[in-house]
Amino acid sequence: MRLFIKRALTVSSICLLAACQGVDDNEVEQPEENTAAASESDTEKDTVDATTEATADINIRETEREWSAQPELDLVKGDYYKTEERFRQGHMGTFELVEHNGDIVHVQFDEMTRPNYYNRFYQDVPKRLSEYNFDMGEKKGAAWIESVVLVESQMLNEQRITGDFDVVSGASNSIEQSMLPLAEVIDDMRNEPTSQYYYGLAEDLGDGLTAYLKVILDEGKITDVRYDEIFADDPEQIEDYELKQFYRQSKYQSVLYDEPSRIGFNVQMDALRDKVIETQDLLDLTELPAIDESGDYQSAGFTIRNESWDNYLRLAETIQNELEADGHF
Repeated sequence: MRLFIKRALTVSSICLLAACQGVDDNEVEQPEENTAAASESDTEKDTVDATTEATADINIRETEREWSAQPELDLVKGDYYKTEERFRQGHMGTFELVEHNGDIVHVQFDEMTRPNYYNRFYQDVPKRLSEYNFDMGEKKGAAWIESVVLVESQMLNEQRITGDFDVVSGASNSIEQSMLPLAEVIDDMRNEPTSQYYYGLAEDLGDGLTAYLKVILDEGKITDVRYDEIFADDPEQIEDYELKQFYRQSKYQSVLYDEPSRIGFNVQMDALRDKVIETQDLLDLTELPAIDESGDYQSAGFTIRNESWDNYLRLAETIQNELEADGHF
C-alpha cells in the first residue's frame, strides 16, 4: 500500500511539473477560464442527462401513416340519427349523422372492440381515438381510422352515405362490414322525421389540445352528454412533453393516459353524463368526482381538481345559451 501511494505521488508530481513548464504569467489565468467553461459544459451535460433520464419512459410512437383525429371546430347542430350493431365476432359499430336544413353536416363512425378480443389490452376499447390505430398501423400497414375519416369526408363532400367510396388498402374490413351497412340503416331512418337533436361544439384550447362537447336531445329532453379532450395530430404541437405520446388520441379513449386528478378521465365524464341526464342541468357539477382539491378517500380516493371541468363549463355555457335560443329550455 505504501509503495502504491509513493508511486501515485511521483506520477502526480511529474504531471504537475510537465504542465507548468514553459508557462508564462499571462497564461497562468487561462486554465481557470477553461475550467469554468468545462464546468458550465458539464452542468449543461448533467441537465441534458437528467432530462433524458426523467423522460426516458415516454414512448412517442412514430408512424408514417397520416390521419387527423380532430373534430370540426365551432358549433354544429341539427336533426340527429344514430344506430349501432355488433358485427364480425362481436365488435360494436356506431354510426351517427346530423342533418341541418336538408344538408348532411356531420357524420361519425366509431367501433368498440369485442369483449373477448384476443389481446386483453384492447378488450372493449374504442378504436377511433385510442392507441389501437398505432398498433394496427404497425402490424397491418394501415390504421383503422384512415379509411374511416376518408369515407366520412367523402360522405360530407358528396352529400350521400350509401354507395361506393374510396378506402385505404388494409383498413377496409370495418368499412365494408360495419360502417356502410349501418349507413344504409341511417339512410332509411332519414325517410321519417327524427325526435332527436344534436349540438356539438369543439374549441382549440391551445398547447395541442382540443375540447369537444356533444349534447343529444330527444323531444326536448337531454338524453346524452359526451365531453372529451383530444390531443393534436402532431406531437410537436403538444407543449407538455409527457403528453406528446398521446398525439391523435383523446383523454377519454386512450387506455394509457394517466389523469392527474387521480380519478380516470372516462370515469369523471361518465359521471357527468349520468348527472346531466338526471338533472337536465348542464352546468351543475356538484358531487361529481375531482371538482375539489381533495375528495372523499373512502369512496373515491384523494383527488385534485380536474382543470378540464373549467373547459367543459365554458363549452356547456355556449350550448346552454343555444338551447335556450332554440326554445328547448
